[in-house]
Amino acid sequence: MTLPPSDAPRHDPAPAAPDPAGDETDGASSSADRAPAAEPRQEALEFLLRRMRHRGDFPALSSSVTAINRITASESESVGKLSDLILRDFSLTNKLLRVVNSAHYRPTGSSISTISRAVIVLGFDAVRNIAITVLLFEHLHDKANAAQLKEEFLRACLAGLLARDIGARLRLRELEQAYICAVFHNLGRLVSQYYFPEESEDIRRVMKETGCRDDLAAQQVLGLSFEDLGIGLAEAWGFPPVIVGSMRKVAEGTVRRPDTLEGRLRALSGCANELCDAVASLPARERDRVIRHIASRFADAVPMTEDKVRESLASSIEELADLAQVIQVRLPATRIGRQLDHFIHATEGAAPPEDDAPLPGQLRERSQAEDAGAPAGAAASRLDAQAILTAGIQDITSALLEGLKLNDVLRIILETVYRAMGFKHVLLCIRDARGNTMTGRFGFGPDIDRLIRSVRFSLATQPDNVFNVATAKGVDILISDVDDPQIAGRIPAWYRQALASQTFVLFPLTLKNTPVALIYADKDRAGDIVIAEHELALLRTLRNQALLAIKQAA
Repeated sequence: MTLPPSDAPRHDPAPAAPDPAGDETDGASSSADRAPAAEPRQEALEFLLRRMRHRGDFPALSSSVTAINRITASESESVGKLSDLILRDFSLTNKLLRVVNSAHYRPTGSSISTISRAVIVLGFDAVRNIAITVLLFEHLHDKANAAQLKEEFLRACLAGLLARDIGARLRLRELEQAYICAVFHNLGRLVSQYYFPEESEDIRRVMKETGCRDDLAAQQVLGLSFEDLGIGLAEAWGFPPVIVGSMRKVAEGTVRRPDTLEGRLRALSGCANELCDAVASLPARERDRVIRHIASRFADAVPMTEDKVRESLASSIEELADLAQVIQVRLPATRIGRQLDHFIHATEGAAPPEDDAPLPGQLRERSQAEDAGAPAGAAASRLDAQAILTAGIQDITSALLEGLKLNDVLRIILETVYRAMGFKHVLLCIRDARGNTMTGRFGFGPDIDRLIRSVRFSLATQPDNVFNVATAKGVDILISDVDDPQIAGRIPAWYRQALASQTFVLFPLTLKNTPVALIYADKDRAGDIVIAEHELALLRTLRNQALLAIKQAA
């Protein structure tokens, strides 16, 4: 068919080790100096990880985080690899795009409608951090102890946002690393609450009875500290050594200015987490005293006046409110949200509102009308295809004006088509002038690398199959059923060998009557591809943008 013409088990409590507080310590000093012998700690870690793996949800989370880390850590992996991985999860994709379009992330002010462009504009690390943060929350959401988990998650996110904000004020370069270090600083406590709720309750009981810190209580109950549990998990998930090492807590006493990257990240992460603990849990009078103490303790390593610390806290609280809206958490209804509300009003010198009232500024809840346009469905069929296509066209226009590389522009176009129409695969083929062949270049969808290698056909043959007809005549072709008797003979053998898809659509890109590229998209079942007239017009606009990008690059 041719389309219309174009336009631990709990361990017995072990004797607690003393907790000496030194007078002056290096920013890279670590509580590891007081940790138990490596072998028992490793045995306890392996035992707890085995228990976690027996939960059906843990392997899925681990594989996703590990894959994201592997892609962002590799110099050979591309924007397309990370984008493709994230795009497999519709909920993650939509929430991530909502985060990157908040005022805190849009450096140019223009909207971002594709993961590919988010990676290009914000960088691999920023998108990695947002994706893992959202994944972590989705993993912990709606569980038996959801309220406690939500509090821990929000506190961890606030610490990450604060570390990044302070780092920016101090003109540090490692902002994204600071964010993920601070978020994961108390990862052990977070996963313990999720996977070992009974042991976590025992840990709180030990802390109350003995007055010891949570890490020492965890050592008695779990056989290792929260810190070691979190670091062991971060290592298993493939975080780089500099981030894993910086997750160690700084020792008590004055923290001197560190002279290594790991030391800087550790000091910044420790400072941010201590400040967040104070703001999230202490009454006003004690909170202010502790904030002054923390600012003084870290004055050399994190040189910020108390006033600047408060400004940074207020800014980070606003950003946390944006994130809470994206992940659909009503922040004023949480204990930490009410604490933050009191802090904001105390800083502004105003009386706090009632507990159930909206928080000021960015802390207000968005109305239903404001949220109505934000897609949050779990399947492509529930998304507004025309809205995604239109947003993609605007995104690509901005990309063309910004002078992005040709491959980046084409990747954004393909991703827009993939998200909007719910295709199984979307593939860009490029003409190889030397061999006069059309070959797969890049795309999105499961097993896309194998598909890319499989697609290669000659342009020299006479139009005897649908691929050659599309490229030679420059016509868009939709095949509703590859086994339809009227069309089956026009489906090339290489296609049947490479793919099992029963329906596909072809959009050729032609310059001066010469085919230069081809956009291929498919679905599994015959008849599944239905393109409305307005959607077809938008898809052709995307194709024309691809041609414009190719012309500009020529």
